[in-house]
Amino acid sequence: MNLQPDDFWTFSEWLFRPGAFLESAFLQGVVLIVLAIVLGLLVGYVISAARYGPGEGFYAVARAIRDLLRTDLPGTSPSRIVALARLAFKEAIRRRVLFVVGLFVVILLLAGWFLNPESDDPARLYISFVLTATNYLVLALALFISAFSLPQDIENRTIYTIVTKPVRATEIVLGRMLGFVAVGTVMLIPMGLASYIFVDRGLDHTHYGVVEANEIDGRIVGKTDRVRKHEHTFTIEAGETQGLTNFVRGHRHVVTRNDDGSFTIGPPTGQLRARIPSYGEIQFYDRNGDPKESGIDVGAERLAGGYGSAGISRLIGVAKGNRKLEHSYVEGGTLGMAEFTFDNVTRQRFPDKIPFDLSIRAYRSFKGDIESGIRGSLTFKNPDTGFSLTPKQFTVEEYQIDERELPLTFEWLNKETGEVETRNVFDDVVTEDGRMQILLKCLDSSQYLGVTKSGLYLRPAESSFGWNLTKAYGSIWLQMTMIIAFGVMFSTFLSGPVAMVATAVCVLLGFSAESIYDTRHFIDSNIERGGGPIESLVRLVKQDAMTTQLDVEGVANTLIKSADAVIVYTMDAVATALPNLPRMVSTAEYAASGIDIFNAVLARHSVATLGYCLLAFLISYFFLKAREIAA
Repeated sequence: MNLQPDDFWTFSEWLFRPGAFLESAFLQGVVLIVLAIVLGLLVGYVISAARYGPGEGFYAVARAIRDLLRTDLPGTSPSRIVALARLAFKEAIRRRVLFVVGLFVVILLLAGWFLNPESDDPARLYISFVLTATNYLVLALALFISAFSLPQDIENRTIYTIVTKPVRATEIVLGRMLGFVAVGTVMLIPMGLASYIFVDRGLDHTHYGVVEANEIDGRIVGKTDRVRKHEHTFTIEAGETQGLTNFVRGHRHVVTRNDDGSFTIGPPTGQLRARIPSYGEIQFYDRNGDPKESGIDVGAERLAGGYGSAGISRLIGVAKGNRKLEHSYVEGGTLGMAEFTFDNVTRQRFPDKIPFDLSIRAYRSFKGDIESGIRGSLTFKNPDTGFSLTPKQFTVEEYQIDERELPLTFEWLNKETGEVETRNVFDDVVTEDGRMQILLKCLDSSQYLGVTKSGLYLRPAESSFGWNLTKAYGSIWLQMTMIIAFGVMFSTFLSGPVAMVATAVCVLLGFSAESIYDTRHFIDSNIERGGGPIESLVRLVKQDAMTTQLDVEGVANTLIKSADAVIVYTMDAVATALPNLPRMVSTAEYAASGIDIFNAVLARHSVATLGYCLLAFLISYFFLKAREIAA
């Protein structure tokens, strides 16, 4: 998977950004909360002024703030919150929402018929399917139960049994939110267990025997039978009883030669993974060997990126993750290369070998030999002494993870004595402080290799797939919690259907936040070259080129420029205020790609969810406080 620059930040770097505090998530969160409070106070005053008059409206808003700080928050009772949460939980259960779990199981049973058995990576297909299905079902259910509950209670007048008791508005809001979150949690647990069983059993298969086995120079080279429309080749070295098959569709098998000459093929391995990567710093070099900030842009992809335009919009754009990382390419047959520098390469982390993975793209400037693939080389180098191993050649395998390893011992010819010595990587290639470099080059002239910082990484350890899937479901739980908070918020002042539509709009805009931000950035960066949407429309009608001055003068020109500026900054404000749901959904890509979900990423999502839930709680409180339930 292609990680973005902010994915590599630790939680503390994301929250406080040492050296760039103005771009920290903490400051941006404070700015958003302050702006939300100010806007809320203005809206509350306008509503109160329209209802009671300008003077009395001011005092009504002041009394609401006083009640929140002096009585309602300090007097909020956890026992009453739990009681109201239990009531909301039972109410949702009575609506038979648990049938969604049964629907999910039926979907899994039918999915086995439709998922492509010939997929190049069935593990990614299965994991992506279960996480996507869970996400859609749970979020739709959270949207429904949170938006309709309170309006129906008010319409049916069952809310009277609550508001006539000594219950505060804070307790009603929190009770509703926690009760619906509990319902979603009860549903997510069996759905997660069913997903794990479905993926594990769906990918499990057995090859029953060997259809071909030949002995070549003491080695046994053979081929397994064909199962699920694929087969494997394997090699057992001379003197060994076990060997490994080649990678096919993301997995391999252990082949054991028995005493009677038969073969036993083990279960598939390498499908359900949770790799814990160790990333390094990347440095590009051009065709002359000079260092550059990035590689060659071959025009194969061009993702929008960068910061916001100015002020608050620029600050908030960084922490929301709106810088997209594109592949930089290394030119083949030249001195161009990508240099990866890794830290903390120690014997404790790599006691037996140094595993590393490649995820590289290839770009062909001409067709060439399409079947052989583009060749590259890897050189392991000591950054202090300059000592390096003999380059290792490889053929690029695009759109999949190419797993490789560096043995700790290697043969080296001592030119002084003329003898071949056995040396250790940690003595010659790794520095005393645990640094090592890997140089990536393209060997085919006029061809290119594309790489990002996450394109080559060391793999010191692996986590459990079950735990990684649990963390992916934890991300779904956070999304569900945020949607429930928004649903309860809208239900305090809107009817059920309208509240559901309003929440759905927020969700859809949240999923489109990055697209909105990228569009805003594109308009902003091209505002002087063709202008914004209004000016572009005028140029289209007048058939004017983008590079010429706008053939409109006077007041009309000012109005067009002003309207474009309003559109640009409105889009920026919308993208800034919305929760960045695509980044939360992207944790499914971690699990599907076999990468352990970073704890820092989950921590960041948790803090963002908490912040939006806090804002939704405050808005819900004031609207419910001001609402005349008996009316």
